[in-house]
Amino acid sequence: MIRKKLSTQKSKIETQKTLAYTIKKAALVESNRCQRGTNQEFIEFLAKKFDMACTGKQENTSFHETLSFHTSDNITPEKALEIAKELYSDTIGLNREHSFAVHNDTDELHIHFIWAPKDFNNEPYYQKNDYRIIEKKLAELEIKHNLYQVENRKALKPDLETQPRKSKKEQALEQRGIETIKSQFKKDVSSALDKSRTTTNFFGYLHDNGYDIIPNGKTAYSISKNGNTLKSSAVGGSYASLKKRLEEQHDFAELLEHYRKKEKEEVDAHISTNAKVDYLTKNKYQTTLAMHFSPVFEDDKVEYYYKKSSNKKAFDYYKEPSKVSFNDLSSKTLRAGIQRLTQDMKEPGPLYCSGSDNARKRIWLEFKMMNLEAKGFTMNGYKPTADDLKELEQRKADKKEWKKAPEAQELPMPSVPDNPAPTLPVQEEKPQEEPKEDVVEENPEPEPEKPKTKVKWF
Repeated sequence: MIRKKLSTQKSKIETQKTLAYTIKKAALVESNRCQRGTNQEFIEFLAKKFDMACTGKQENTSFHETLSFHTSDNITPEKALEIAKELYSDTIGLNREHSFAVHNDTDELHIHFIWAPKDFNNEPYYQKNDYRIIEKKLAELEIKHNLYQVENRKALKPDLETQPRKSKKEQALEQRGIETIKSQFKKDVSSALDKSRTTTNFFGYLHDNGYDIIPNGKTAYSISKNGNTLKSSAVGGSYASLKKRLEEQHDFAELLEHYRKKEKEEVDAHISTNAKVDYLTKNKYQTTLAMHFSPVFEDDKVEYYYKKSSNKKAFDYYKEPSKVSFNDLSSKTLRAGIQRLTQDMKEPGPLYCSGSDNARKRIWLEFKMMNLEAKGFTMNGYKPTADDLKELEQRKADKKEWKKAPEAQELPMPSVPDNPAPTLPVQEEKPQEEPKEDVVEENPEPEPEKPKTKVKWF
């Protein structure tokens, strides 16, 4: 059995939508409340009870997770529900508002479990590293009920490295033979680990392969290549992972500081326009330029520096001719420079990139990622190759997306006997997805809310 945390709901509406999503197409539904009325009325009733349990300064109204059984488990929905109740009764506790929904519409029979952070004694759930307790209980139940036994559990094997599941987007691209940038980073990190005996060797291999090492503390760091930056923990190169496999030839913190001070090659990258501009116009949107960079005004130009590093210059913006000269090729810097120039143009028109082949390629990629062609802008000075087009698709695939839960809908419900654990045949609908916008518009002032205390997952 595999337990997976899915989401945290922070309002009655969010809880109601999640309940509606789990109850649809469920073979069995059971909660601590008796079924009354239609499905929609019962969903609204449950959501109200969850919200009422959220007392005081509590922020989260409910948690949502799943318990999945292996395909080889010959088990009925009723037996699966019995096992789930035994699991959560002995760990999280069922003396709280909760709802179970058993689904058998996929190869793996699974149960959705939604529960309130506070129990009926008004005590908030607080159990540090609860996955250890729950995974041990899962192992016991697998033996007790003769189920498939999962071996690679971190609670049972503390040295086991956690490998996050690949996103559906990543899996779909791999099936088409397209590798994401994150996958490329992982492959290069794995290769460097295999070739290295010490951490010094490891960083040397990465650096020779075109990666920049960006320290984020004494043991935390990120790696960057071609304007793409990822945390080391996301690609299998965290300090904990390195410590298990490699020796330390030099102090790790000093090693990171060495790469922080390592001189970089001078960047030759520019964009310009011949169109008419209004120099230094203001923008009402919260762009990357406004959020992450600070201007220093000179006679014939403006120097833009990173807000979090006032001595690190990102680019220069010249008044005549209208031009941006970059100091680095990070995605954030290129985006801000393009925003600075296009923001001042009186109307959409042609842009020109110049510099090294790699610089022009990075500028072209960022221009395409900003979707400025749809607004009437063009980028001249670089002709993309087939590999460039493939990388553009990879960049788009790595872009984060927001997931929208489905709206609750009223469904027909058969008559149910008067008992506290009813079963309901219902229907399920997959949640829709919405892409995150490149530019975030100025946020309206939020409605005031009462102060709340956050209950976290552990």
